[in-house]
Amino acid sequence: MGNQYDAIVPVLSKNIAYNKFTESEYVLSNKVHRHYLKINSAVYAVLKEVDGLKNMKQIAEAFHEIYNKSITVDELYKLLHQTLAPYGVLEGFENAIKGYEKPYYLALSFVILPESVVHRITRHLHFLFNRTSVIIILGICLVITILMLTLNFDLYTAFNLRESLVYFFVTMAISVTFHEIGHATAAGYFGARHGGIGGGFYLFTPVYYADVTDIWRLTRKQRIVVNLAGMYFECIFCSLLALTSYLAGNTTLLIVSLIVCLHTLFNLNPFLRSDGYWVLSDLTNQPNLIYHATQKIPEVYRFIFQKKSIRWNGIDILLLLYGLMSFSMIGMFVYYILIENPSSILHFPQNAVDFVNSIFVSSSQFSIIKYSELIAPLIFFMLFVKVSMAFIKKRMAASS
Repeated sequence: MGNQYDAIVPVLSKNIAYNKFTESEYVLSNKVHRHYLKINSAVYAVLKEVDGLKNMKQIAEAFHEIYNKSITVDELYKLLHQTLAPYGVLEGFENAIKGYEKPYYLALSFVILPESVVHRITRHLHFLFNRTSVIIILGICLVITILMLTLNFDLYTAFNLRESLVYFFVTMAISVTFHEIGHATAAGYFGARHGGIGGGFYLFTPVYYADVTDIWRLTRKQRIVVNLAGMYFECIFCSLLALTSYLAGNTTLLIVSLIVCLHTLFNLNPFLRSDGYWVLSDLTNQPNLIYHATQKIPEVYRFIFQKKSIRWNGIDILLLLYGLMSFSMIGMFVYYILIENPSSILHFPQNAVDFVNSIFVSSSQFSIIKYSELIAPLIFFMLFVKVSMAFIKKRMAASS
C-alpha cells in the first residue's frame, strides 16, 4: 500500500534563492516575503530534487540514489509542507506564509523614511563604493580627523551647555541618518534589497536602523562591506563638518563633530550589537554570535571537569575567546563602577537632576569629562535592568 503523500508533486516558489554560507550550510531566502533560513547540505540536496515534475516518492528515491542517504516520504512531507512552506518555499501555500518579523532585540520600531524615499537617495550614491573612491575618501577623512583631534580636542574644555546640546542633537540626528543611508546604499550597490530607515529601542536605548536583512543573500565579503558602510558615510559627514567648523571658527560645533566621529568609531566595538558585532558575526559565519560564543564556555567546563571530548576548529577557539572577553569586559565595568567609583552611582540622581536643571540656565557650562560622569552609571543601570528582566523571564518560564 502506497503512502498518502506519494503522488503529491511539490513546486518550489520562483522567489527563493540559495546562498552558500559555509561548506555544509546555505542560506535559503524568499526575497518577496523577507524570510531567510540557514539550512544544511542535506536539506539543500532535497530541495535541488524538487523540480516541479517529480512526486514525493520519486524525490525520496532520487535523493537516496544520488546522495546515498535515506529519507521517507513522511519525513519529506513534514520538511517541505510543514517546516519550510510557512517561509514561502512552495507554490500554492501563500495563505500559510508567515509574516515578516522584526528582530527580537528591537522593540517599538517604526519607519521614518520609507523604502521608496531611501531608494531615490541611495541610487545616486553607488559611486562612493568604487574601490578608488573609497581609498581616496577614507584617506582624506583620516587626515582631517587626526589633525582636528590633535589641535582642538580637550576633555576639560567647558562649553555653554544649552548651545552644545543643540549642536549635539542636531549633528547626531544628521550623522546617524547618513550612517543608515550608508548601509542601504551598500546593500543596493551589491544588488540586495533594502527597506526603509526607522527607529526603535534596543536594550532600552533609542536606535536608528536601516532594514538591510536581504544582505543574507550576499557573499560574506559583501555583507562585511555593508556592515562597515554606515561608519564610512558617517566619517565623511563628520570630517566635512569638523573642517567647516574649524574654518568658520566655531569651536563648540567642531568639538561636537569630533565627539560624534569618535562615537562612530565606537561602533566597531564587537561586544554590543553595533557594526563591529555584525562584522565579526559575518567573519565567523555565526548569525547569533553571542549565543554561540557563550555556549563554548560550558563546553570547556565539561571538557575539563567531566572529561567530555570536544572537536573544535579555529572558529570555535575564536568564539570562546570572544565569549570570555565579553564576560571579562562586563566584569571589569561592574568592578569599576561598584568598587573603584561607587560615588558615580550614589551621586547619579543628583548629577542627573543638576544636569537637567542646568539646561534651563543660559550661562551653564559643561565639559566632556562631566558628561562621562552621567553616562557610565546610566550604562550600569541599563545593564542591571537587562539582567534582572532576563532572570525574571527565566524564573517565570521555569515555574510555568
